[in-house]
Amino acid sequence: MSETTPRVALIGDVPAKLWGLNLREWQRRAWQKIGAAGLSRDGRLLVGTDWVFSPALQSGLLANEGAALIVRDDTGDERVAAIHLPQEAKLDRAAASALISKQADMDALNTLGLEPVSIEDLASNYNKALRKTEAPYALSIFTTAPGVIEKRQFEGSYKGVTDIVTKYAWPWPAFHVTRWAAAVGMKPNTVTTLSLVLVCVAFQLFWAGAWIPGIMAGWAMTFLDTVDGKLARTTMTYSKWGNVYDHGIDLIHPPFWYWAIYVGLMRDSTAYPSVWLTGALAIILLIYVLNRLEELAFMRRFGFHIHVWRPVDSFMRTITARRNPNLLIFMLAVVVGFPETGFLLVATWTLVCFVFHGVRLGQAFAASKPVTSWMDR
Repeated sequence: MSETTPRVALIGDVPAKLWGLNLREWQRRAWQKIGAAGLSRDGRLLVGTDWVFSPALQSGLLANEGAALIVRDDTGDERVAAIHLPQEAKLDRAAASALISKQADMDALNTLGLEPVSIEDLASNYNKALRKTEAPYALSIFTTAPGVIEKRQFEGSYKGVTDIVTKYAWPWPAFHVTRWAAAVGMKPNTVTTLSLVLVCVAFQLFWAGAWIPGIMAGWAMTFLDTVDGKLARTTMTYSKWGNVYDHGIDLIHPPFWYWAIYVGLMRDSTAYPSVWLTGALAIILLIYVLNRLEELAFMRRFGFHIHVWRPVDSFMRTITARRNPNLLIFMLAVVVGFPETGFLLVATWTLVCFVFHGVRLGQAFAASKPVTSWMDR
């Protein structure tokens, strides 16, 4: 850490827990993950231990020396949540610490040469990494129950632009499973490993043509794929290796599932000529690669995901031919007794989505105006 990176001094002792962790320990992890030099009694960033900030707000506080964050609660009262003491100025540290988590005293702040700022002054509403707009927040354990704070943090860890299953089916159960996993001390990589086991189980079941058990194993895997990332973000245990491990599995396994489904279908007498299923598999596998190249080309050229360019792109991400929507299509076909038709429908939808994204990619490269995300405003 550079000398200009402040350390954090937590003011006050609060006997509460978040995600199974003592609040002070959770704060330590959260501030270190966002870029602070750690915790120290003589740290320049004074923060009330009771205050939980969104990551964007934490970053804003780290970057703004001389700022005193004022937060207005639901009753209209304004309190000082944090103060970033300037590195060079010789301020009365004890006097500044005494203001933390107290009713905002503007005269005292002015006397110390501090600038009162609001949440909106320090943080943007757009989270590029999670492809979402989200209002930054500052919540106090004294006025907001830990369970409510955990729910807000969990919602904040969710991608805003994702597939229909992850967006609408998994949040409620994933929140409760994530809380349980945090409470028992389970590590995110353990959850990821369980999901990898289910990848293999689903593969074997699809290969054998055991459609219902295979689909159940597949959905269980996609559920754990949601939980591991949320557990990592809420308990502040995410890492580069965990990210590679999780996303590596996500990237590699779908083609193997499609191949296994093809083999399972070919084991039985099919309602369609075998060349149709072989062609469908070729389309799915080829376009799986080409779709990733489309996304990569857009990202390299414009610096953000194609799925957040315009609202229509964000809508298409919810239903585009990725693993979860494709598994949903196949499941519905299996339920009504036509797995072969489901496989052909997956191939058809994959082709349609590839053409759509290809057209959008061409439009972006041909655009006369700067290409920016509709969320980044």
